[in-house]
Amino acid sequence: MECGILFYTARKTSFCERALKKRLSEHMLITKSVSFASDCKALGKKLGEDFERLNIVFVIGGLGFTDGRNIASILSRAIDFDVDEVKKLKNSSGDDGYLIKKGRQLLILLPDEPAQIEEIMSGPISSYIKRNLSVNA
Repeated sequence: MECGILFYTARKTSFCERALKKRLSEHMLITKSVSFASDCKALGKKLGEDFERLNIVFVIGGLGFTDGRNIASILSRAIDFDVDEVKKLKNSSGDDGYLIKKGRQLLILLPDEPAQIEEIMSGPISSYIKRNLSVNA
């Protein structure tokens, strides 16, 4: 299954990408696109483009901000709340991640720290992927 990675105001992009791709390969998810956004307008545009082609998009960054750049705050104002599922992905070593599902589309928000990405991807989301996104599903 193919997915996209979108970096939003992330700082450690190559390290984060490497950490995420390592975990994605364990679940047979292939990265089809990697893009970047530095403001909420670009974020919305890139998400729209990715979801036209892909059903799974990982957004890295923007969770630690306490101002208008906080991605959870931006998305809560921007998305239709008629979603099928929203889960907080607990992270004991930093910012929690989020999973938002609507139909066959899945948006996963992750912090921009490689160790935290590994923790979330090996813990809270690993079993979700195995249950819901297996290649045979």
